[in-house]
Amino acid sequence: MPIENNNALDFKTFFLLYKDKVYKYAYLHLKEEPAAADLVQETFSRIWKKWAELDGNKNPQSYLYTIARNLVFDELRKQKVRFQFQASDIDQTKLVDNSNEEAIRFKDLERVYREAISKLPKARLEIFLLSKEEFLDNQEIADRLGISVNTVRDQLVKGNKFVRQYIIDHFEISIALLIFLNIF
Repeated sequence: MPIENNNALDFKTFFLLYKDKVYKYAYLHLKEEPAAADLVQETFSRIWKKWAELDGNKNPQSYLYTIARNLVFDELRKQKVRFQFQASDIDQTKLVDNSNEEAIRFKDLERVYREAISKLPKARLEIFLLSKEEFLDNQEIADRLGISVNTVRDQLVKGNKFVRQYIIDHFEISIALLIFLNIF
């Protein structure tokens, strides 16, 4: 369509001739009526701003489709970013939910662990606590308690075995977590 005098009447004719085509193109790609309608408005707004500068002998439809195409690509990029942000936000929510669950499970595990060690015989409990909570090695424990290193080692093996079995019997737990907690 040649532009005669680049006036408002020509723009209105141009708009009425191409608005539905731009809308269909936008809707085809964006799949949302409001987004497609906004894109039509933005496309023709940009054309109107340049209407007086358009050369009547050149193809204004080409300019129109270039603007519409670029706006569609921009909107698709924005939608992708929004989708990634929402997915990230959902993942963060899951992490928070999971971390709360994990914290509760860890507290339950800690409670069962404390129950288990409280059931150890007094001498074994003392050796176990010196090893696991004061981080003394077998020789240091033997020296402190005046017993042999072999007795310390034997009592730790029996204590670890009892605590491990107690936790397995009283708490759903994975072997990996037991290894992590250094109970094996």
